[in-house]
Amino acid sequence: MKIFITGGTGFLGQHVIKRLQKESFQLVGLARSENSSSTLKNLQVEPILGSLENIDEWKHTLKNIDILIHCAAPVEFWGPWQKFENGIVTATENLYIAAKEHNIKRFIFISSESVLQDKKSLVDVDETEAYPTEPNSYYGKSKMLAEQFILAQNDEMTSIILRPTFIWGKGMTALDTITGKIKSKDFMWIDHGKSLLEMVHVDNVAESIYLACKKGKNKAIYFVTDDNPQSVKEFLTKLIATKGIIPPKKNIPKGLANFLATIIENVWKLFNLKKDPPITKFDVAFVAMDRKYNISKIKNELDYKSIITESEGLKMMNAE
Repeated sequence: MKIFITGGTGFLGQHVIKRLQKESFQLVGLARSENSSSTLKNLQVEPILGSLENIDEWKHTLKNIDILIHCAAPVEFWGPWQKFENGIVTATENLYIAAKEHNIKRFIFISSESVLQDKKSLVDVDETEAYPTEPNSYYGKSKMLAEQFILAQNDEMTSIILRPTFIWGKGMTALDTITGKIKSKDFMWIDHGKSLLEMVHVDNVAESIYLACKKGKNKAIYFVTDDNPQSVKEFLTKLIATKGIIPPKKNIPKGLANFLATIIENVWKLFNLKKDPPITKFDVAFVAMDRKYNISKIKNELDYKSIITESEGLKMMNAE
């Protein structure tokens, strides 16, 4: 079995590669630079030098590939729409078309829970939940449009869409962002951190991707979580503690946070400021929007279960 992966040098991608190497798969990966190429070689993955912007130049290498796993995407939540449209929507469409042209059997797209995030809570929802009119981030919107493109296709290639929630684990960059805000005294809880949060360890996402290589119905969507929802404050406090930091008790009401985020976003757009704003509406939603997903579908159809518990994941992070 020959598998092609995009985003193989990223946080999730490297864990996916390690999981797939436990099986008898031949792995090929897209490399944007010579450094990325060297990283893939060190991971014992055959590198293909190219990018998602010049697919036509290297798509011939997809010949004889059985499965394509599309992990690559700009995981950012602020910036011009064109960046997300080009980097996620157009890139996914072109990659899908190239995969179909080369008779790839299975296309696995790593999407995100953010496709459903607008203003309402997402408690006890499953994969049948309708898309919002407009997700609260360009990242979520672009992932939604990429999903919709895949679902609209009618061909023989089996397509699987995975929607991980907040991905955590040793090496995650989001934790550095949070602790950086604490050190600069820019961190505060919203509504005392009482909102429900769904998270998923990076190794559990990798496991779901491995399972999707073998199982799953065409055009199926699957949420991927640790199946362990808890309050934002409870989980983030444990994450932050792995850095030896105790978060402050400062708090701001959700309504006021949204008001400030709206003003700040408008100022940033008006003056076309390049630096990321200190707070956005997506930031507020991340810690103040209740999320609790029903993951019966991935359990039943892919036989998914968490292979890394929270205590095991935290122990690995404490060992850094």
